[in-house]
Amino acid sequence: MSETESIWSNILLNYYSFGSLLSFVTAILISGVFLFIDKKVSSTKHLAFGALLLGIFQFGYVFAAVLYHPFAAYHRWITVGLILPAILHIGQFVARYPENDFPKFNRITMIVLWIVAVFSVGYFCYSTWNASVKYHFTAHHWDFNAENVSRTIAIIIFSYVFINFLAIPIWRIIYLKGKTRWIIFAFLMSFLVGGTVPVVANLLSRDGYIERSIYLTSIVLLFMAAFFIILILYLNFSVEKTSFMLKIVGITFVTVLTIMQVLVYISNQDKESEYDILSRIYMEKALEGGTVKGGIAYILKWNRTDNSFDREKFDFKLHPNLEQIEIDFKNTLLYDEIFNLSEEGFRESLTKLMEESHKNFGGYKYSVVNFLKEHPDLKGKTLKLELNKELSRLGLHVFVASNKLDNIFEEDFCTKGKSYLENAQEVKMFRVALESRWNDCKWDGKKITSSKLKEEVLNYFRPFVPSFTRYYRKKDVENHSLHYIGFVKYDRKENNVSEVGFSYKTYREFMHPTALKQILVLGVVIIVIIFLFPLFFRGSLVAPLNDLLSGVEKVNDGDLEVQVPIRVKDEIGFLANSFNDMVSSIRDARKELQDYAEHLATKVRLRTEELSEKIEEFQRLKIQQDGDYFLTSLLAKPLNYNANKSTRISTRFLLRQKKQFEFRGKRADLGGDVCITGNLRLGKASDYKRYVFAMNGDAMGKSMQGAGGALVMGVVVNSILARSAANDRVLDISPEQWLTETYEEVNFVFKSFNGSMVISASFFLIEENSGKTYYFNAEHPFTVFYQDGKATFLDSSLMLRKIGLESEYPFQVFTTTLKEGDVLIVGSDGKDDLDLTPDQDTRTINEDETLFLKAVEVGKGNIEQIEELIYKEGEITDDLSLLRIEYGVTLTDQEKNSLNTDSVQNNSLKKEISDWSASYSHARQLYKDGNIKEAIDELAEVYSKTPEDIKVTKLLGLLSFKDKDYIKAVEVLEKYLEIDPELSEYWYYLSIANKKLGKFSEAIYASEKFLTKQPDNINNLVNLSDLYRLQNEYIRAKEIATRVLDLDPQNENAKKILRKIENIVSKT
Repeated sequence: MSETESIWSNILLNYYSFGSLLSFVTAILISGVFLFIDKKVSSTKHLAFGALLLGIFQFGYVFAAVLYHPFAAYHRWITVGLILPAILHIGQFVARYPENDFPKFNRITMIVLWIVAVFSVGYFCYSTWNASVKYHFTAHHWDFNAENVSRTIAIIIFSYVFINFLAIPIWRIIYLKGKTRWIIFAFLMSFLVGGTVPVVANLLSRDGYIERSIYLTSIVLLFMAAFFIILILYLNFSVEKTSFMLKIVGITFVTVLTIMQVLVYISNQDKESEYDILSRIYMEKALEGGTVKGGIAYILKWNRTDNSFDREKFDFKLHPNLEQIEIDFKNTLLYDEIFNLSEEGFRESLTKLMEESHKNFGGYKYSVVNFLKEHPDLKGKTLKLELNKELSRLGLHVFVASNKLDNIFEEDFCTKGKSYLENAQEVKMFRVALESRWNDCKWDGKKITSSKLKEEVLNYFRPFVPSFTRYYRKKDVENHSLHYIGFVKYDRKENNVSEVGFSYKTYREFMHPTALKQILVLGVVIIVIIFLFPLFFRGSLVAPLNDLLSGVEKVNDGDLEVQVPIRVKDEIGFLANSFNDMVSSIRDARKELQDYAEHLATKVRLRTEELSEKIEEFQRLKIQQDGDYFLTSLLAKPLNYNANKSTRISTRFLLRQKKQFEFRGKRADLGGDVCITGNLRLGKASDYKRYVFAMNGDAMGKSMQGAGGALVMGVVVNSILARSAANDRVLDISPEQWLTETYEEVNFVFKSFNGSMVISASFFLIEENSGKTYYFNAEHPFTVFYQDGKATFLDSSLMLRKIGLESEYPFQVFTTTLKEGDVLIVGSDGKDDLDLTPDQDTRTINEDETLFLKAVEVGKGNIEQIEELIYKEGEITDDLSLLRIEYGVTLTDQEKNSLNTDSVQNNSLKKEISDWSASYSHARQLYKDGNIKEAIDELAEVYSKTPEDIKVTKLLGLLSFKDKDYIKAVEVLEKYLEIDPELSEYWYYLSIANKKLGKFSEAIYASEKFLTKQPDNINNLVNLSDLYRLQNEYIRAKEIATRVLDLDPQNENAKKILRKIENIVSKT
């Protein structure tokens, strides 16, 4: 038979050939998916090439699993030659995803890793050129007998995995922001699953901690799982153009093949069990003298009684090493005897067995004896169970030690073998057992060859397992016709141990038909998924989608007459029908738009005429309304009169009505607050007392309604005062009675309006000489009593309802006594109703009634200073009136004639606006009315006088920016941000203003400040990206623009910036 015929006859399939072929096909097809994508980016090219190399790498395992011939050991040249380039290209995929941000660094990294890979592969091929081969029975494939170089390559592979599958992804996760870093994290997890675990398993399998079959199984299963994750991530998050069918076929393919791998694994385990059962049946028949079949190659029996072998069907030249078989016989016999001992007296019986054990059992014997010493309290059944666990654990370490010793070359065995055992603590009792026989490279004091020494030592590390355990045996490593599978049986009745050996090739031939069927099914599944799946979906999915896409393209080209055919009544059919309806709506809308366009001039003229008429009508109504306002304002002004002429009691008041308007060039105001003072003489004509009267009121309602109430109150109160004090009249009446009659008269007048006009008010009568004060409060804000720099409320609770309403509280006049320097401050609720956040969209109204007390104390009772403090706290939302009464102050003639508010309002409104607080309020009103220019002019005048005022600076900076006066905006905004750097929006305004002036560095600084406060503000991110682009810092600009697209994938400004950067980079 020729060599070629010999190779073909040894092509035998099994589970590993199926698994390896599955991985090979998966990698090749996934590589094809990536390779045939149009306009691939750099990262996709590396992923495609890496998948292709991994596919060829898996083909090496296919070759090894299929061919049962020593030549198959050269599969290692394929696997070692391609695994390093495959890993480094997948690492380059991560380093360049989604963009190649560091091209120079990535190129250098790739070149260095390629150089290391080439030298490593060359070193491996050179080392294994003439190396002997060996067969891994548990993995069922050939390999080079070159463990040293294999372990070195395994360490290099692990280093590549660490760099490319761990270090590079972690670097990208730290560098990238937003959703992309989580995608990289998912890639990292897939690499750890598909790359790191198999590499670790490879190192462990080399040492024997796990079987080689577990390593190969992990490669297949975890490789499939990793590619499944990568494919899902790529198809769902790739920005490159992929087809819908590609996603369906790709995901279905990986899913189905993964399921097939699991099913085939289960089937293979059943097939292995079936072989063991059949082999035991054939073994029993052969030992009973029946027909020898089932591939039985030899039968060997050992009689324990006379220590003799039955070698009738055993040939020393063809069959395995008899010495090792004898040791295995004795070990199996001991194992069965140990676990057949009675639980009663188990420790003593076990000790006796150990004393009678054979010489090559020394390591196990010392280990068992040591276990008994360490567990003196264990007895009977418990001792037997724990011993079983200990022997299972020991068996693993013995197997590892056997592999490590077997991998040492014969010429180095004496020194390196000894060195290994000295450090192997898990099998230290074996070293103790060997010390008496192995000394100074001699065995039992005799000098023997290195090969014989190695054989003698390894005989101590033979397996210690029960009967019917499968043994893989060989006579000649490289002669695969002399490979066997043996089963050992201990017969207690006959007191002998037997082994029946089966041809290993027969075992492979037994597994071959099933594996062949599985591979044929795999081929059918691949054909169905790749070729028939698209046909299955063509009529129900692909064709309708193509029709819909064609319709969309025609609409994009301007064809609104298109109608998409509806093939099936499913979701896509519904979508097509909705598309047709949408196109019809657009077509009808365009026709209407065309009609509008054709008659636009006529319709604009008609609409303009209508608008002009409405504006003129509105202007006439406004003039009429302003006339009513102005007349009411003129009527109200004389009624708010500070008529007090007392030299002992000072009364001053301040009146700021909220409604301001202009009528025929004259500016005026209107509101519901009222302040009135006067003088009365009460008592006997010969013995009367002088009193100062003062009142402050706030009528319900806005503008005209409130002004009407104030007008009525002013008329009634001034009428009562005129009637009570005319011609130096002295009223023979008490203060309490006068206030009572005054309340009843005023309340009667307001009640006549049936609740449509009510007013809150505080009335005071103060005796000039004694300071005794009489007052009542009709649901008016509490009066403030200011004494010795401390402000408190004079009232403590509600005692009377508003004037004009029924009150559940009986009317009552309260009294108090003022001392020299005491001050009463009465005010409307405008002093408390402050908007604390006037610059924000949502109002925050002050609810702290003690805020006004603090203003009184800080302002030291001065109503002008109090007003200024109120303006600094927030924006006034209502009419504001303050009445100040001070007892015990001698007034000058000038002060006597001072009528604060009247003179201001009656003489000139410009004097009122000259006050900074009024000017600020007026400027805000102008801004709200859309008069930005006028508001800026008024604020600029105040700013020039009080540049340190934060409210003026804040509003002026904002208005200057809106008016596009960027030079002024930069000046004022910088000044404001020095005082209040926490207002993040102003950093954005400052950045834009500097950008408009060409001050890019200052603009970047401001934008970065804003970024620290609002890291996800898209407008600022776009501005900052563009600023870095203007400064030629393209990497930073690109990073920020990419972050914008993570937050808002449809942001056109970010896309525009990226296109500009790409154009600049491509030109350079």
